[in-house]
Order: sequence, then C-alpha cells, then structure tokens
Amino acid sequence: MPLSPNPTPEHSLPPGVSVRRRAIVALLAVEDGTAGSQIAVREALGTPPELAGPDRGLVTELVYATLRHQRVLDRWLAHACAHGLCGLDTEVLIALRVGACQLAYLPRVPAFAAVDATVEAAKGLVAGRAVGFVHGVLRGLARRRPEPGATLPQAGSPTSLPDWIALRSRRLAAICGLDADALHAAFDQPAPLHLHVPAGDAELVWAELAAAGVAVAELDGVAVPGVRCADGGGVFATSAFARRAVLAQDAASAAVVRWLAPAPGARTADVAAGAGVKALALAAAGARVTAIDLDGPKLADAAALARQAGHPLDATIAGDASTDLGLDREAWDAVLVDAPCSGLGTLRRRPEIRHRRRAADLPRHHALQARMLAAASDLVRPGGHLVYAVCSFAEEEGPLVVGRFLAAHPGFVRDPGGATWVRPLLDAAGDLRTHPLLAGMDAFYAARLQRSH
Repeated sequence: MPLSPNPTPEHSLPPGVSVRRRAIVALLAVEDGTAGSQIAVREALGTPPELAGPDRGLVTELVYATLRHQRVLDRWLAHACAHGLCGLDTEVLIALRVGACQLAYLPRVPAFAAVDATVEAAKGLVAGRAVGFVHGVLRGLARRRPEPGATLPQAGSPTSLPDWIALRSRRLAAICGLDADALHAAFDQPAPLHLHVPAGDAELVWAELAAAGVAVAELDGVAVPGVRCADGGGVFATSAFARRAVLAQDAASAAVVRWLAPAPGARTADVAAGAGVKALALAAAGARVTAIDLDGPKLADAAALARQAGHPLDATIAGDASTDLGLDREAWDAVLVDAPCSGLGTLRRRPEIRHRRRAADLPRHHALQARMLAAASDLVRPGGHLVYAVCSFAEEEGPLVVGRFLAAHPGFVRDPGGATWVRPLLDAAGDLRTHPLLAGMDAFYAARLQRSH
C-alpha cells in the first residue's frame, strides 16, 4: 500500500503519537539499509523542544527493543494475520512490530496506548485501509497480551537469534563454561554504559562525576583498569566527558587497549582504527600512535577526537591495511589490529546485525582478517607486541585466524602478559574472551602475541 501523500507534520502530533511515528521512521531507515540503528535513532530524535526527555527515551527503547525481538515478534504477528506477513508493505509491517513490541516487552505501556497511539502514528505513513488493518491486528494481540516475562503465545522459541548465530553462541558458552540459554537471553538485553578513564588518576575523575550527579560502580566480578559502569547517560553532559577525560567505551574494548599496554613513548600502530576511540586511549596512556584505516573521513574524526582530548596522534594513514603500506618494517613497539568483522559481539548495541549478517559472510571476513594480521605482523620489532582483536564471538573470526597465523609465522608466540586483572578474561589458550554474562561486556575475542625473533 502506498505511503500517505500528506503525513501530519511531527510538531503537530501529540507526544505519544510522535514517539511512535519517530520510532517507525527510524526502523524504516534501518530496514531499507540507509542507516544503522544508532544513526537512525539519532536522526529520529533530533533536537525538538516539544519532545520531553522520557519521550526521547521511549523512542530509543522502541527502536532497539523492536530490532532485538523482531524474529519473535514476526512469529507472533504471523499467527495474528490471516495470510501471514507475506505481501505486507514495509511500513505496515514495521507499524505492526512497534505495536506488538509494546504489548510484548513494555508492560508499563497500557494496551490502549500501545494500540491507539501506534495506529495514529501509522496514519501519517500508510493509506487508510492499511491503518484499519494495523488497528485490527493490534487489537487482537492486545486481547492476548502475555503476562510480563511470559513466552508470547504461538511465537515458538523465545530466542531472537538466527540459528547460525545461536550455534556460535552455544560454542562460546561451552568454551567459557556458561549456560547457553542464559547467554542467548543476555544478547537480547540492552547493554550497560561502561566508562573508561584511559590515563591519569581515575579516582579523581570518578569523584568529579559523582559531584556532577553521575553514579558509577565497579564491574561485577571482574576488574578492568580505569573502567566503571554508569547508571545513566548523565555523563554526556559533564565537563569530564567534554574534555574526554572519560570515554564511553565498553569494558571489553577498553580491556583490549589495556592488555596491549604499550610503554609511554612506544611507537604504536592502530590498524583499522575507525573513529579512533582505541587510538585515543592508547595516546592518552602515553603511546606515540599512528592510526591506519581505509576510511579517510573516519581517520579525520579520529585525529580530531584525539586533539580535542589533548592527546594528539602522531600520524594518520589512509590505506588498505591488508596490503603493504610502505611503513617501516620490524620497527614498531606495539601494533593493534582492530579487525573489521561481523560485529556479532555487539548485538545488544546494534541489534540490526542479527538481521543483516549471514553465515556466508564469515569466510570472507576470515580471509580479510588473515591478510590484515599478516601484513601488520611485518611492522612489529623483535620483542614487540601484536594484539589482534574482533568484536565477535565467531570462531572463524577469532581463534581460527590466530591459529592459522601462528602456524605460518613461527617467530610469533602467545604472550598474555603478567597482569593479574586480565586472568579472569582468558581462555585455556591464553586468549581474551568476553561476553554479556561477564560484567555486561560485549563479546570480544583478542590474542596478544609477541615477536620472539
């Protein structure tokens, strides 16, 4: 069914309707691939004075919860539609998902609000008879609304992970001695906000945040130096965050930087540096950092971030790090390969990954990662360290890449180092593995290698 030619302007909608309209628009952008969830939410929120803080929070919650539980919601919806979901226009399907998500996963939202406000929001996006269809389906679901925490009727398995991701999650659970069902459920929960103070006296920064009304707590069961968990987003309005004395960085990502631990003044390369959070953390710790990435604009952002924080990078190099970039060979004290990957370990922060990625992506990623690790190893001096890291728990992107590399490069050996804080994060091989059941961390894999000769 076609889009309505004259949708009601956002500023004239009641807040409850505007919230759901914005969520639907953001999900449309994610669905058609024009934006990831983080960008889509940012654009949907904008800076309208008529949308209060709690309503802005509900927009964010609706988008992320709908994406996290999309597979389960679709199974529930398919049983509620006479002909299933086949043939439905995207706008109709997403409006149904937003309404169903409120009924299934947001028990504080009254059923009448979940139905009526979503239907009103849909009026601005689809033609009239489609709105009637959305209304009818959601009213039917509201009559069968489950109790909080209960399995959705006729929705089948409560997991939202595709089978190929669930299989790899079960492998991670077996390796780490975890309950697989609990790990699956954790990937469907929102991620906590971790803060990292990369240099200086972290206690002074925590005290400064506390004085500004931001409560922080130690990680549950593990300790990553300079990392705490925050109770909300108030940190983003503080002076400490503005000057980047504290970074919003998942504890797993911070652990990778802390594990590499280059000495002050160490010549360090951050390969596939992206937006530069790890590069900044390394520079703040005193390393002389060269950031390398294929994406020139991202590198410019990374350099600007480091300058803003008062820890400028030594250099940035735009180029393909899977090839020879002409850099000095065997002359770098430390090299971090933050390899591009499936991102499966960040499912909670970027829930659309479960819908966009395919198992067939992993062999392609593996081949690129192997080339990047081999090229980066040429830079490391004898006695220097090389850390390979991915924000993924797929064996194909982690230990299989490192195992293949070590077999072909006998001059490198695993060297987990002597830091006591990292020991609870290491597997039997001495590689770092994190997961959401460990202090709420993202699921990272990393290996710390040393060039022996």
